[in-house]
Amino acid sequence: MTTNRSPAGSSRRLVASTLVLLPSLAIAACAPRADRGMTLAPGKLRIGTYFVNPPFEYVVDGRRIGFEVDLMNDLARRLALAPEFVDTRWETILQEMQEGRYDCIVGGITITPQRERTLAWSTPYMTTTLSLVIDVRRSPRIRDIADLRTALVGVQAATTDYDIAVAMKARGEIGSIKVYPFAEIGQAMVDLAAGRITAVMKVHPVAAWLARRTPGLRIVAQVPNDPQPLGIGLAKSNAALLAAINGALADLRQDGTYDRLSRKWDAV
Repeated sequence: MTTNRSPAGSSRRLVASTLVLLPSLAIAACAPRADRGMTLAPGKLRIGTYFVNPPFEYVVDGRRIGFEVDLMNDLARRLALAPEFVDTRWETILQEMQEGRYDCIVGGITITPQRERTLAWSTPYMTTTLSLVIDVRRSPRIRDIADLRTALVGVQAATTDYDIAVAMKARGEIGSIKVYPFAEIGQAMVDLAAGRITAVMKVHPVAAWLARRTPGLRIVAQVPNDPQPLGIGLAKSNAALLAAINGALADLRQDGTYDRLSRKWDAV
């Protein structure tokens, strides 16, 4: 996992450095860095995401929860900003960020060279892998990627999962691909358990979370040589917010917050 560490307390100094020196400390404390144009609205961090991506972000009993929800809440607090989550769709979120609708976006998004051409990205808060899930009751002989040469593999549309599956199919490593809309990864697991597909490929924390909830589903292998660095996307023009977020990420790693959240959500 690659991180860009900065001295402890750097994000707090970023916020403190913007305070106007007024006689009243109470007034000064209400002037976060956002008041200097770092965010779309003073005092707020507008975050684009989609709540269909457990354990990163999802909805239970009307509550928005998940590893990245807690992560972004903590980052916003360190920057003296109020987090505001905006629910959108994977199919549009990258373009919407380019259009300036959010201060940042998050959602288990892999940093790729193509995405770096259009958006700025934080240092990765997690580097994970793609996992292949099978139903061990229906496919007891599948024990590794080498056993998937004739398999029908389910992936989400317009993701790195899809891109890598296409490359694997071209190399003869898998048989064929079934593409699901991003929000229907749960349906892929239903199809897997019903025997309509042979495997599902998904970034590890999501694959593990979903597999644990269906009897018989197991991760059989990790895709080699394709690490998935996950980051927070921002406008290329917003260097100040990027630096502030990277500083806060470094702080929460150093003080143990990141490890605590990872354990809470079983996100590693």
